[in-house]
Amino acid sequence: MGMLKSGVVSGLLLALFYLTLLPFVVHGFGMIGVGLSDKAATQSYLFADGQIVANTAMTLHILAGTLLLMLVPLQLLNGLRLRYNRFHRALGTGLVALALMTGAAGMTYIPLRGTIGGPVMSAAFFLYGLCLFTAALMVARMALTGDRARHWSWGLRLFWLALGSWLYRVHYTLWYLATGGLGSEPDFSGPFDLVQNFAFYVPYLLAVQVWIVRRRSGHQGDLFTGP
Repeated sequence: MGMLKSGVVSGLLLALFYLTLLPFVVHGFGMIGVGLSDKAATQSYLFADGQIVANTAMTLHILAGTLLLMLVPLQLLNGLRLRYNRFHRALGTGLVALALMTGAAGMTYIPLRGTIGGPVMSAAFFLYGLCLFTAALMVARMALTGDRARHWSWGLRLFWLALGSWLYRVHYTLWYLATGGLGSEPDFSGPFDLVQNFAFYVPYLLAVQVWIVRRRSGHQGDLFTGP
């Protein structure tokens, strides 16, 4: 009964997450369509005429990042992992590939085009891409070496990094609802914007690290592990 109740709660939380994710996914696939169109530069500041490499990198970044965000929560379902371990491994391989693509594409785009928020945002977003790319590599490495504890730890980091683009928008949505956008400017130069450049991933990585340290002597390998 306890396992059934836990499964129901997990299912409800997952459904709620996907409901909040739906607008982001719709927007993401819409932007992919923009990136593939002949008039991308006239429809979004993310694209520019004659910038084939940067435009392609941004389109791949959005595509891989959207798919990554849609799929990564499935790795947290213990029932799915335990009953369908092959699926868990295949999904994990796909998620690593998507994370590598997302990070690499973003880190290609930023030096070529920069970001709307200027040097601080560019540095923060590049660091985020580097963290995502590194976490994906480490998840794969720990899986190949059979290090279950570190595979779990890096998988947890990758999970929260994969949610980064969604968390970024959730932060802004909640802030605007609470304050009307206090400290935020159209060019992302406001105090809130400057903090937000790092706040959508750094605090979460710190919280994950605290969690990992506390769990290290306990149930290692509880999540993101192989058999």
